[in-house]
Amino acid sequence: MVLFVRIFIVFFFLVAFSNFILLHGGRSSLDLRFFMNNPAIRENSTLDNLNIFSRSWLDVKREDSGQEKNNNFQTQKLTINDDEREISAFPQNDKISGFLTMYGEHRVKYAIESLPKWLQDYFAWHRDQTSKHSADTKYLVVSCIGADKCGGFSDRLRSLPFFLFVASRVDRVICIYWSRPFGLDRFLKPLSSGIDWRCPADFEPLVNRTVASRWQTQFKHHILYYSAKKRSGVEVAREATTTIGNNTDRFYSIGYKHQDFAKIDATNMVFHAHSYKDQMPYANAWIHVPLMEHIFRAMFEPIEPIARSINETMSRYGLVENQYTSVHVRAKYPTHALMKILGDDSSIKHDLGKTSIDFSGPYRDYVVELGRNALECGRLLKPTNKIFFSSDSPDLTKHVIDNSLKLINGTNKCEVVGINSRDEIKHLEQSRHSENVDFNHVDFYPIIEDLLIMGGSQCVAHGVGSFGAFGAGLAGNRCRAIHRAPNGKPEQCPNIRGNNLVVNITVSDLLLDEQTSSLDREGLLPPAQELILYDVAKQKKPEAKRDNTEYDETEGSPYLTMYGEHRYEKSFAALPEWLRTYFLWHRRQTTDNAANTKYMALTCLKRDKCGGFSDRLRALPFWLLLASKVNRVLCIYWSKPFGLDWFLQPLTNGIDWRCPKEFIEEKVDITFPSRFQNNYPHVILFNRKPSPPVKVVTLNAIKRIRNLGDKYVSVSFKDQGFGKIDDANMVFHASSYKDTIPIANAWMHVPLMEHIFRVMFKPIEPITRRINATMTDLGLVENQYTSVHVRARYPTMKMARIMGKMESREHDKHDKKLSFEGDYKAYLMEITSNALECGMLLEPNNKIFFSSDSTDLTKYLMRNPISIPTNDFNITFAQNATYNIVAIDSRDEIKHLEHGHYSSHIEYYPLIEDLLIMGGSHCVSHGIGSFGAFGAGLSGNRCRAIHRSPMGPISRCPNDRGENYVTNETKDFLLGDEGEGRLPPAVYISSLGKYHQFRRDL
Repeated sequence: MVLFVRIFIVFFFLVAFSNFILLHGGRSSLDLRFFMNNPAIRENSTLDNLNIFSRSWLDVKREDSGQEKNNNFQTQKLTINDDEREISAFPQNDKISGFLTMYGEHRVKYAIESLPKWLQDYFAWHRDQTSKHSADTKYLVVSCIGADKCGGFSDRLRSLPFFLFVASRVDRVICIYWSRPFGLDRFLKPLSSGIDWRCPADFEPLVNRTVASRWQTQFKHHILYYSAKKRSGVEVAREATTTIGNNTDRFYSIGYKHQDFAKIDATNMVFHAHSYKDQMPYANAWIHVPLMEHIFRAMFEPIEPIARSINETMSRYGLVENQYTSVHVRAKYPTHALMKILGDDSSIKHDLGKTSIDFSGPYRDYVVELGRNALECGRLLKPTNKIFFSSDSPDLTKHVIDNSLKLINGTNKCEVVGINSRDEIKHLEQSRHSENVDFNHVDFYPIIEDLLIMGGSQCVAHGVGSFGAFGAGLAGNRCRAIHRAPNGKPEQCPNIRGNNLVVNITVSDLLLDEQTSSLDREGLLPPAQELILYDVAKQKKPEAKRDNTEYDETEGSPYLTMYGEHRYEKSFAALPEWLRTYFLWHRRQTTDNAANTKYMALTCLKRDKCGGFSDRLRALPFWLLLASKVNRVLCIYWSKPFGLDWFLQPLTNGIDWRCPKEFIEEKVDITFPSRFQNNYPHVILFNRKPSPPVKVVTLNAIKRIRNLGDKYVSVSFKDQGFGKIDDANMVFHASSYKDTIPIANAWMHVPLMEHIFRVMFKPIEPITRRINATMTDLGLVENQYTSVHVRARYPTMKMARIMGKMESREHDKHDKKLSFEGDYKAYLMEITSNALECGMLLEPNNKIFFSSDSTDLTKYLMRNPISIPTNDFNITFAQNATYNIVAIDSRDEIKHLEHGHYSSHIEYYPLIEDLLIMGGSHCVSHGIGSFGAFGAGLSGNRCRAIHRSPMGPISRCPNDRGENYVTNETKDFLLGDEGEGRLPPAVYISSLGKYHQFRRDL
């Protein structure tokens, strides 16, 4: 009995003490400064709305961070959407409000009024339709079901503006349905004065949650960008509105094949073109449209538990809307830089939450440097602002909060705050890759909280991935910095990548039904204006450094002197008559879209051995000849790693070399090599051993293809041996010149490639702008500089002796990184010194543009100038004279097309940029491999030096290996049907003459 009394007394004491703590516990109240100082909010709200004295329980599972923890948690059973879950309720506190200044009913009116009229009208129509609850209402469902590749929270909503556009054009009510991991309404809810975006109750029984949207049987699903063929956003929008608009089913879902940011950008540009007059914002990388700030506030507000949690966090840290800077670091994003530290598989598993990595060693150093640089970028945006730091790495967040004073440069040590008590930040996409894991929707509250706090910032500094970009979008993209390059490395600030750029709206940007209005359209927003952060530029003068792996550098002009429509006429006139005739016939066939048109496809599929960019196009002259002989339209289709049209595009007055949609979507199976396709024949040249003479091989191919009745046939050589391609190109030469023809040898491109390329190709606009920006930065003018290229990673015998045979091959594929030191460095510097000397001797007064597939070599060369030798040819230079060299020395990697590891097509932009800059040179000095030879070919092979022998050792200059030798035409290469209109006899061109003239001048 005594024991029972004692237990009762202890229990009574504990209850009384807990109630005392509950009633008097010190927790900051909601900071109302922004609310009380904002007339727009005061007019639409009352203090009753603040609900300050509400005693509702919070179904949020998190701990206090910062000062002393309040452990007065209670456990209770809650029923939410028929799911009974045991969760830890937030400490009962009547001072934490569910009212947010940043989101809610009071923000809807202004948000809707900030949208273009068509979207305002659609929202009003949407409200009318959902209020009727009519069975006749048709819905456009934005779905994430079963095995869909939906991406994270930001990925799923970044295309919302475009989906709203489609829904408005097909008269369907847009609704959002997620089954994985939970519905969107577990985190956000509609506003009563906005639109109800939840799908109606009769949709749920139609859904099979075990399969992806595309395989649903009770409703149709439209896949955007279903094929691998590159298409414009307008084409995709037109197809979607036509297909869905012609359907009468009550429900029709829509989604992308996968979350490629370039495709979402292209479709969001369609939204922009129909929302602004004359000029529209330019969408690139992971950016959210600027209007997302208002679209989101017109459609969503956080559920009360998340709203209360946000208020508690902002109150505790003294964050007031529009008076702080948010800095976000997506630390676990599996970039190439992280893969090199953790390995490919481990980095991906780490991002998906399958493995944890100790916060130590190189991994810690890497993410801490990301955090340090991100803080510096955030500080430069607004030096006087408090910084709210967030990351998907709780370890990094804790480290940054504990060491912020050490991490920030300069004397202005701004205050850094953040939630440093979390153990894990879960991504929504983890649920797709985590089997037998019972997720609780509360586990995902932290990402929503971080996102919505970012959305209330004055400025945002973010890196790779779209999550931080979403936060910047919710803040209107008015003040942002991007602190990482897409390859994962830190990007120093200030830089131009956070600027909001604009482009002109043209008729081609609009759907057909709006093109007749000549852009004089009512109800659109005023022209978008560029937003350049000049105040950031004043803080620190930007260095002459460019991120050459970014999706688009738009500071350059979209007009190139070296390539484009204006070069077509001159190049077309320089071709032999048979090729001009074929090009004109080709254009007629593709323009008329005749059903009886037959095609000869040059394919590079997943399991083909295609070689690099130059290897794939070096035989193009021969393939054009073959196509002309068999009366077939030549087309090019690559699926490995991306289509050629991701880098180059046809000219409007040239020929459309892209393969038809039917071939790509219905005929090609990219999982099989070209030679094993089932839906069309594939002809392989040089397939026999010993191989017959090239003339016999060509005539046999012509005969076989002529006898094929198939609409499509693909062709290739058995392998990319340069001897086979040289022989084939000699047949092209014999059909193109009279009497004497150029000799094709080693990796040489035909001299006429200069003109063939300019008739068929021009770079896509992002690459065009990059080239112009680079040439402007480096002071390069077409035909007034010399290009020197060093193929440093080519697996020669010398390289194999330095690092091993297999290692040298892995190094060439960039699977193995080698420190730039020792024998490796000495070997490359010997090659480079000779390459520069060869280039300088071609044209001594020219500036030299240096490029290489070794970024370490390029960086070293730009930081350690090489002296010009003073003992060759009895030449005397000024003492300590150095080469006049310029280069792009800010890159971290140059990828070859055969390289198997990539995350985006933009990683190959530097390769194309270097090639096309070489193509504008006066002279070119190149070594082994065909890439440098391609650059020389684009400049006409008129002035070139070859600085290495085929086995890899250097070849001292002057030498005769860059000479353009000619030979008499022979029956070995003549097909027998050569007619009139061939070019005059080819003439021997000597670069040695330049060396001899140089010596005479001295």
